[in-house]
Amino acid sequence: MSLQFLQEVVVASADVPAATRFHREAFDLEVLEEADGSVLLGVPGAPAGRLRLVPASSAPSEDAPEVWDLGARLLGIYSRDLDATAAAMARAGGAPRRPVTYPYGEASLSELVGRGPDGVWWTIPLAVTGAHRPSAAYDADAVRRHSELHTAVLVVADHEAAVAFFEAAGFSTLFDGAMTGAPFDDLVGMPADAALRLAFMVGPEHQPARLEIMSFTGVPTRDRSADPVGIRRLVLVSDDPEATRAAMVGAGAEVLEGGILRGPVGVEIEVVAEGAR
Repeated sequence: MSLQFLQEVVVASADVPAATRFHREAFDLEVLEEADGSVLLGVPGAPAGRLRLVPASSAPSEDAPEVWDLGARLLGIYSRDLDATAAAMARAGGAPRRPVTYPYGEASLSELVGRGPDGVWWTIPLAVTGAHRPSAAYDADAVRRHSELHTAVLVVADHEAAVAFFEAAGFSTLFDGAMTGAPFDDLVGMPADAALRLAFMVGPEHQPARLEIMSFTGVPTRDRSADPVGIRRLVLVSDDPEATRAAMVGAGAEVLEGGILRGPVGVEIEVVAEGAR
């Protein structure tokens, strides 16, 4: 039994048409499907890493969440040109922070973080030829600026429990460590005495989209997991959906209607076989 990849992220949106325009203009995502007021965005030909916008059930809070507030908090996408992406985000109505370069293993990585509509934050690393994770979108178009979604990030209070939950379901942890210092303070806007811990979780072939678990210390967090807008559901592909669901229930998932599960920080989880959606 193994989770393979994150096929789709469902976001509850206060304004689906406006959010659709943002994601098209900022990240070059295309409309793949429209039905019943929802819009599915992605890269044609890429089998996963898709974003589904659905109407929110109620109006959003007046204040947007911080990047460190608890909940399903961020989405990630690669860019071949961070300055151009930041400019496109700003033109589309987002709030990008400036790109930052920081140590990454024996090399370095450049990345920007910014907020889009519906309180969703974005983490956008620079795609370096030969160094970025697999991307069907990039494989099909060598000059495309943005990939498909490459990750979704849960910000949690109990880091070990969240990692253990997804390991029990078949993801493996590629990296789990603290990230501190001025570059990371600048990247996410946290105070100088704060720190973040990040676990990067993948399926057997590291296919997009993947999953990250993030937690913070030294900064006040609020539980925003019940906000009416934002990331609501992760649609995960498994080579054995029934066994994966059973493993998640055994690890503490709550069973909802229609076979949907509720996992860490309240995120809904749908487990499907490859090609089922």
